[in-house]
Amino acid sequence: MDTIEQVIDIETADGPMATPIYRPADGQPRPAIIVIMEVFGVNANIQGIAQRFAAEGYVAVAPDLYHRTGRLRTAPYDNLAEFRDKLRQGFSDDSVVSDVSAAVHHLRGDSNVRGPIGIVGFCLGGKVSYLAAANVRGLTAAAVYYGGFLEGREEDPPGTKKPIEDTSKITVPLIGFFGNDDNNPSPAQVSRIHEELNKHGVGHSFHSYGGAGHGFFCDDRDDYRPGAAADAWRKTLEFFAQHLAGAGS
Repeated sequence: MDTIEQVIDIETADGPMATPIYRPADGQPRPAIIVIMEVFGVNANIQGIAQRFAAEGYVAVAPDLYHRTGRLRTAPYDNLAEFRDKLRQGFSDDSVVSDVSAAVHHLRGDSNVRGPIGIVGFCLGGKVSYLAAANVRGLTAAAVYYGGFLEGREEDPPGTKKPIEDTSKITVPLIGFFGNDDNNPSPAQVSRIHEELNKHGVGHSFHSYGGAGHGFFCDDRDDYRPGAAADAWRKTLEFFAQHLAGAGS
């Protein structure tokens, strides 16, 4: 399906947030998917994923959660350390919940959007997707790709809330994809997250891949595993087709 690309500015509590948006070229209103970036920012890979969703019949947006430090700034895959602190100024769990809420609000007012709104996130975005599923109103389904630090970080100050502690607030179906060779989250962590979702009756399905580590979906990274990526993409499309009724129509 042919697509149209734009970069729009979504208003947030902290100013405009640059957001690449992709939509089917036929002009028909569609369900929407919010694509959440990796820790490297809204780079060409993330924009490409959003375009792929548009080609499947969705309106897809990729909000720049680093907008407080500039416009569509990114870090290279091989030198994240140099850029991380600069990019993440003003970035927090609260800021991403606010930004995703702003994206949902914008999509609700977009005449090209009709129907439910889903969210999918990769790496850092996987954590954001989990947080949003628990804390953002207006979402219908969430996909999490190897979201890290869902149980918090050792360096967090005492009393810092862990994303997994919000599990009881999740009311939308969730699907997760993980690599068995990943350390963040490790298979043991994935198991604990699965148990916590079961504990609170959250409908979900998890899929783990042998020989895959963190970032296995990204074909611009050495961690890319084409077989796992293809299977996860197929399952993601099936998941959204089930829960975002009307997609592709």
